[in-house]
Amino acid sequence: MSNTLDQLCAIAQRELGAEALNDKVNTPFSELGMDSLGLVDFMFTVEDHFKVNIEHDRALQNPTLAGLATLVDELLAAKAEPTAA
Repeated sequence: MSNTLDQLCAIAQRELGAEALNDKVNTPFSELGMDSLGLVDFMFTVEDHFKVNIEHDRALQNPTLAGLATLVDELLAAKAEPTAA
């Protein structure tokens, strides 16, 4: 499991007051107990934690912890790339 995914699992556990979610990384957010307002709060927490801006439409294309980890990793990689002068 990636470091990003581990961190997302920990954040989701805190937000949901749930036990370990490492075995549910491919479970849709709705099945983890997140309603729409909870998902918005979770996304804001993730954005603050990783210092990225997540387009919520993109996050909902694969609404799982694993899908979000892939998206966050892509955003972090793009952020780390030097910009052309």
